Amino acid sequence: MDLSIMEKVVVQGDLSSLKPEERLIYYTKVCESVGLNPLTKPFDYLKLDGKLVLYAKRDATDQLRKIHKISITITSRERIGDVYCVTARGTTQDGRADESIGAVSLMKEEKIWDEMRRCKVPTGNILPLTADELANAIMKAETKAKRRVTLSLSGLGMMDESEIETIEGAERIEVGELAQSNNQVQKKSSSDSAASNPDSKTTENKGKKNNSGGKPSSSNPKNSGEVYKMLDMATGTSPGGVTFAKLKVVNVGTGEESIVLANTAETLDQVNAISNNMQFKLDFEMSNGFKIVKSIQLVGEAA
Repeated sequence: MDLSIMEKVVVQGDLSSLKPEERLIYYTKVCESVGLNPLTKPFDYLKLDGKLVLYAKRDATDQLRKIHKISITITSRERIGDVYCVTARGTTQDGRADESIGAVSLMKEEKIWDEMRRCKVPTGNILPLTADELANAIMKAETKAKRRVTLSLSGLGMMDESEIETIEGAERIEVGELAQSNNQVQKKSSSDSAASNPDSKTTENKGKKNNSGGKPSSSNPKNSGEVYKMLDMATGTSPGGVTFAKLKVVNVGTGEESIVLANTAETLDQVNAISNNMQFKLDFEMSNGFKIVKSIQLVGEAA
């Protein structure tokens, strides 16, 4: 292993430079150093501040509590403003003791469904938690406190999974996503090396040109040249403030009906120019499951 890479891992805690087999070795060594079984997957990967790091899962804290015979007592539960706090005290058989706090917010940001974006968007309003949400928050605060004091007494200076959702920019990374990321890096390296060798690139292009008979390749949009007619139209504004037009159109050639959305000033003007029985060519693209209009070209009146 490159010493510079090893330095990043040991000093900075960044695992992104390691190969999959090197990460596996590091993962196993960390587990062995604290007596955990790596087959139970006690840790997982987290992307934070541009670094790939490990965080402890429930499997880790449960095993550590048993290994080190940690006894935990809740010493206080209190509400401070809009925050609920639980303090947990942990002790080991050799007399060591420590305390940690688990805190959760009792307020939430209001979000409503945005049809255009196909996701919930914040409205800017802050609301109190519902009864079920409050119950879950109280239990989460206790869980946080217990797990944090367990990690502290076990000598593991890493985050617990219950803390991740409150840290801005933290992103859980699955092993499959890591493999995909490595493949992308390898492809980028291959393309960079090809770019640095223009002779091989020229030869490759010549081969492609000969195979195609010297004609440039062309690709047409799937809906290019198809003529449509508007059946119905409605306008609205999304919660995010985006004005849109929802069109129900029919393909004149196939009779297939579909829904398309126009959400730019240019396409909205083009929609307004469509009159009854007028036919038009429609160019659209798929985005978040919606057909978003890119352009409309008027053809003429229907026969």
